[in-house]
Amino acid sequence: MVPQDRITRTGPEIPIRVVVIPASGPGRQPDPIVFFAGGPGSSAIDIMSEELPLFGLNTTRDIVLIDQRGTGASNLTCPSFPSLSDEAALRTSVESCLQHLKADLRFYTTAMFADDVDEVLSDLHYGRVDLVGASYGATSEQVFLVRHPKRVRTMTLISGTLLDTPIYERFPLNAQRALDNVFAECAREAACHRAFPRLGADWNALWSSVNKAPWVIPAKLSPTGKQEVFDADEVASSVHELLMDATTQAEIPLAVHTLGAATNRVAALVAIIKATPPSESVGASGNQMMPIEVQCNEPWALDDPGQLVGKNSFEYHSDLENALWWQFVCKLIPKAGRAAGSGLLTRSPVPVLALNGEEDPQDPPSNMAGARAFWPNSLELAVPDQGHDTDPDLSGACVISLIESFLEKGSTAHLDTSCLANVPAPPFALSLQALANG
Repeated sequence: MVPQDRITRTGPEIPIRVVVIPASGPGRQPDPIVFFAGGPGSSAIDIMSEELPLFGLNTTRDIVLIDQRGTGASNLTCPSFPSLSDEAALRTSVESCLQHLKADLRFYTTAMFADDVDEVLSDLHYGRVDLVGASYGATSEQVFLVRHPKRVRTMTLISGTLLDTPIYERFPLNAQRALDNVFAECAREAACHRAFPRLGADWNALWSSVNKAPWVIPAKLSPTGKQEVFDADEVASSVHELLMDATTQAEIPLAVHTLGAATNRVAALVAIIKATPPSESVGASGNQMMPIEVQCNEPWALDDPGQLVGKNSFEYHSDLENALWWQFVCKLIPKAGRAAGSGLLTRSPVPVLALNGEEDPQDPPSNMAGARAFWPNSLELAVPDQGHDTDPDLSGACVISLIESFLEKGSTAHLDTSCLANVPAPPFALSLQALANG
């Protein structure tokens, strides 16, 4: 149990779930690995099975998993909020949620979580620790380092962005760059280029069509049995999701060609849906409120519509609509008692290893530019042909070996990074049958 209000340490306490995976081999080291989950909103404990490759690092070190307040068993969830098209309904929905929420949302910030982690580590009698995290987990690590610098031995950032870099405002630019890179790689790869020789023209035809009018799949033709509508924002969101993973990036040329060159785009869309394995639903339904408190209070996460870059990006309009939604909702969200944000980064001698996918549409290597100004003992590495979600079948062995070596040495000096040159690119899907067969 930890105090909900860490500022005054008065009022109710809240439970924090903790799991410790003991070191599995001899020669146990005193510094454990503390894993920070992404999101914001993911439970470190609930996603253990997804992060099994990382847990192979516990030969000589314990692994400590600590659920962030507001996630996992202590998840704070409200019914889904409507769009900005009905401002009155949106306002009513948010206000109703806050009235019935059995928690003081002001205290569900990254800074409060960082202090929870420090307290739990003390209770477990650990001294210095090795931080490892991905995506928002990499953000949480940076906040922890700022707040508890003497606690940190090393810090590994996977698919992360510097705390003083506005991540959401760069989404349009970074997503367009990632898509352009996929097209360029297809043009360089002989089989992909033969299959889709006019990929740019296919994309232009697809994008022009969906911007003129949404594509509508009637219920009688829909694989779900319900009418489905795909407008430009829906297509942009789908492309962004495909860009997140190297394997699904390799499906983009096929999807673009199938839709862009089709005379009957509804039939083509149905064919793609039928050939694509259904995605598994993860996480709680509705809105997790901890992530909303974080995004509405922490400067690194403020989605300022006036600062969006990349107006020529395929997802600029959808990102702008999303930013406007946040601007409206955040006016209704309680102001945090203590928030973490930009300007917090300070110079630290802690060794830092940063790994970013070259084709990440959210946290590309450029989002770590300038890291050495804060962390002179840092090493920033780009993982070839990878998106945001590191594919363990492609780069996992290399990434794990790099982290293992880094933890063993406790330094980035003379780290052997040669395995990155051998990370394979996933083969492009060249037919719907191949896509269906995985």
